[in-house]
Amino acid sequence: MKKSSPLAWWTWSLAVLFLFYEFFVRVFPSIMVKDLMAAFSVTAGTLGTLSAFFFYAYAPMQIPVGLLMDRFGARRLLTFAALFCGIGSFLFGTALHLAAAEFGRFLMGIGSAFAFVGMVYVCSHWFPPKKLALLVGIGNSVGMLGAVGAEGPLSFAVESFGWRWTVNAFGFIGIVLALILFLFIRKEPKSSKEQKRKETSADLGENLKIVCSNYRTWLNGIIALLFYMTTAAFASLWGIPFLVESYQISKDLAGFIVSMIFVGWIIGGPIIGVISDRCNKRKPFLYASTLLTCLCILPVIYLSGLPTWLLFVLLLLVGFFQSAQLLNFSLAIELNPIKAKGTSIALTNFLVAFGSSVMQPLLGFLLDLGWDGKMREGIPVYSLEDYHMAMMSFPVTLALSFILLLFLKEDKKIDQETFAEIIGRD
Repeated sequence: MKKSSPLAWWTWSLAVLFLFYEFFVRVFPSIMVKDLMAAFSVTAGTLGTLSAFFFYAYAPMQIPVGLLMDRFGARRLLTFAALFCGIGSFLFGTALHLAAAEFGRFLMGIGSAFAFVGMVYVCSHWFPPKKLALLVGIGNSVGMLGAVGAEGPLSFAVESFGWRWTVNAFGFIGIVLALILFLFIRKEPKSSKEQKRKETSADLGENLKIVCSNYRTWLNGIIALLFYMTTAAFASLWGIPFLVESYQISKDLAGFIVSMIFVGWIIGGPIIGVISDRCNKRKPFLYASTLLTCLCILPVIYLSGLPTWLLFVLLLLVGFFQSAQLLNFSLAIELNPIKAKGTSIALTNFLVAFGSSVMQPLLGFLLDLGWDGKMREGIPVYSLEDYHMAMMSFPVTLALSFILLLFLKEDKKIDQETFAEIIGRD
């Protein structure tokens, strides 16, 4: 394959920039929970559903998005993806009724579905295979910095300018980003096009049948789904209002504390992945990480009066250990024939996203279940006991993930060099 050119690095940087933006769009409702409740006169259950409309689009798009990327390439699809995110943000920021906000969130989910796949596509088509793992890892870490920024730092913008102005700013950024992607991403190298034409002639229906008929694919995906729920529901939506209520701290400080989960993912993903590769094992790390995630999140939820520094440390560790969930994607490849690797990853990511679409509103409905009807300035007030009951779902999902791991047989892992060469041909 070709050497890395300045144009390749420029294209990769733009794809990573869109992934960074997409993480902002995905997570920003977490910093404006009470603002959204007041604006649309809703309770926690309805707000959870509003946030989850993102995943109602994002999850089902995971299966076709790779096929679309192969058919149309990164330039056009990332351009339209950024447009969808920008238009969706404008609709969300200007919505006067809940339905309009839900539709805006749905459009954000459609656009965001192309972000990670687009970044991996650029890595595999513009660079030699030996650089693939490094570039995907760096790109994902930079992208997750968007989730960090969407919690603590973004709270200052919401407080200074209001949530509507902040969301509309993301709409403007999305439109500008779409223009930049269209103007500056060039067509992929000719050698990649020729390879793509040869590979897209494969029987994609057969690959889907192979993956879906393998019960271990589904079992591994459900384990990944359950393991991820603490990030999906606590870090991405309910953690900030819980800390404000439980520890009587400001929303800004709570945002910075919760963002440590994403920092932990950024640090832990590469470290756990490298150690797992060297040991040629996945399941032992998943066992240990599931248990340690549970041990770190329980004190945050159920022990009162923890010092602020300890909250930072514990949630950093939650993200660090939970980043082992990325090993489920390695397992998805290793449990299926190599020719079906893309389909196996897509199905696993679909299941994880589907879980997120269920968990966010479920936690809200559990909060509503214990709510005594108390309101403050038109906003429902949930007691600490309400949060404790609702967040029991986190240790439950982690325990289920641990138990299901007992029934998952791990195959021998292919060597890293062979895997890099195979995935690099996509």
